[in-house]
Amino acid sequence: MTTDQPNQPERKVEPPEADDPRLAIPEILREQPSRSSTDKSTPKREDMGETAKAWGMALDLVFTTIGGLAIGWGIDYWQKTGPWGAIIGLALGFMLAATRMIRSTLKAEAREQAERERRRQSERTPDRPD
Repeated sequence: MTTDQPNQPERKVEPPEADDPRLAIPEILREQPSRSSTDKSTPKREDMGETAKAWGMALDLVFTTIGGLAIGWGIDYWQKTGPWGAIIGLALGFMLAATRMIRSTLKAEAREQAERERRRQSERTPDRPD
């Protein structure tokens, strides 16, 4: 079973000419993109830091809750008390995680407020040369 067909003559394929409009590079592709500071496609370092903090808080919530559940399950396994240790451990883990999240948020808010106040003070009093 051959795919060659002996009845048809062999066709020669020639490369397209250089002035063929299909080969023209569009103008937008000829220019290199500029790396301006207003470019929104690349995140700023400050934004990446905020994202990392948010992920840290989320993972802290998850793993503290799981840790409370694991400790409660361990107590259940050790004392043979059924699901009550796990339920109480889960509740305590979640409460601890929520407390940690609230404290962290309040600290960040206080830092932000102090920074705003510092900026406001520096704007009110111009620098005086000595």
